[in-house]
Amino acid sequence: VYEIHFKPAPGSLRQGMRPELLLSELAELGSLTAELDLEALPSLVAMDPTLCHIGWHITLETSEPRSSVEAVFIFADDAELTIEARAKPTDNLAVEAPPPDAQVQPPAAVEARTSGAESPAAASRPATRSEGSESVRVPALRLDEMMDQLGELVIAQSRLRQVSDRLADPALVSVVEEVERFITGLRDTTLSLRMLPIEVVFGKFRRVVRDLSSTLGKEVRLVTRGGETEIDKNVIDRLSEPLVHMIRNAMDHGVETAEERRKAGKSTVATVTLEASQQGGEVLITVSDDGRGLNTEAIRQKAVERGLLGADERPNDAAINELIFAPGFSTAQSLSSVSGRGVGMDAVRTAVEGLRGKIAVATREGGGTRITLHMPVTLAIIDGFLVRVGAQVFVIPLAAVEECTEFAPVAHDSGRRMIELREHLVAYLDLAELFATPSGGKEARRVVIVRAQGRRLGLVVDDILGQNQTVIKPLSIYHKNIAGIAGATILGDGAVALILDVAGISAAAGGSAGPGGQAPPASGEIGRAPGLAA
Repeated sequence: VYEIHFKPAPGSLRQGMRPELLLSELAELGSLTAELDLEALPSLVAMDPTLCHIGWHITLETSEPRSSVEAVFIFADDAELTIEARAKPTDNLAVEAPPPDAQVQPPAAVEARTSGAESPAAASRPATRSEGSESVRVPALRLDEMMDQLGELVIAQSRLRQVSDRLADPALVSVVEEVERFITGLRDTTLSLRMLPIEVVFGKFRRVVRDLSSTLGKEVRLVTRGGETEIDKNVIDRLSEPLVHMIRNAMDHGVETAEERRKAGKSTVATVTLEASQQGGEVLITVSDDGRGLNTEAIRQKAVERGLLGADERPNDAAINELIFAPGFSTAQSLSSVSGRGVGMDAVRTAVEGLRGKIAVATREGGGTRITLHMPVTLAIIDGFLVRVGAQVFVIPLAAVEECTEFAPVAHDSGRRMIELREHLVAYLDLAELFATPSGGKEARRVVIVRAQGRRLGLVVDDILGQNQTVIKPLSIYHKNIAGIAGATILGDGAVALILDVAGISAAAGGSAGPGGQAPPASGEIGRAPGLAA
């Protein structure tokens, strides 16, 4: 029998904690009684309804080990939590009184012998440690500090490798290889400590769907899959709002009314599916619905009204569907608490690309829409693509790189700066001009083709140095808002390399050729992106 006192942290509700789900999970372990703790409850006048003011005194009778009870609260960060075990009452157990000269066994041995849950050998074995010692609560800040120290260790290891290569001492080479192996294992272990199952953010959306169903007058059920998929805690914290926007958009614009679904031969209860899976070094998070799908013609007309497209322009469906991510874009006919405010999918794209992720849309008329987020598993260490411009080294996130090719500009009637790539024209940007860095003067320069915001862009560099594990270092408060720069890293020789924000560069450049090879902006717009050189 466990006596449990549980009081969530005041701000836990804002972070998506669902105390009632924890109580339900506890109840599945055995027989539970709970008493509400209202001692800290303020008056209605003084109450902040977004904070948690209550707690619970819980009695749980279960045959599960203490570790199972503690696992229920593993994500209840900063909560007041005490778990005390006591012996199960034996009121109904008839125990024959021992004779006066018999040796009386200790109560623990009697309980172990009469419970029937363990073998005699297990009952006689002394308990050497409590079951609760198998897990430890660690504040997220300490994990971040540990990650910072590990990053410094990776940088030092890279410098040690360079020294070893220069000295060419076989004994030193052997030691360096061993150190590298240990650091790689330590890095993997440390990264795993920051990983949490994405279910912690999935759970909060059940209420979102329930409340929005009532507001819109639509019957919608939420299906979640892959909640056990793990992702960096920092990514989870920053994905909450984008996913809310996606679910609201699916329910308002995608899902039909019950009458419309009945006429279309569908169930009157619509389904919104939230799914996660891991593929290689990224996590795929998908929000899909079985609604009407995107209305491509309505999107095109709204884009023409807003000046995003010319009246005679007829881009392909994929390019039109990308317009739902334009800032302030909405096809809602009237303003409501859910739609028409111009805040939605553009905020999703901004947040996703701020996390170095990508977003893709697939739709079928009458068959629903599927929006997939491609997110990095962790934000601390990325695979970087090192390039050189003059004497400066830059890092391009490898996830944004599509391919590399020789730099061969082509003339264009409009005077725009283009290269030809397999019969498509792609706009390019010279990093030497962009960052006011003198070029190395090489005749044979290279172009790195990157994709951001659904468009391709060529980045012209002097040389390609190869792939490298990159420890991301944040910029200072004076530099963190510089457009086009996502952070910095320290190379093995101690030099600092800037990590490029591909999405920011693409946005500042004004776009590029899309999948169908549409014309990019003029050279003046793309060659001198405002603010980047500063």
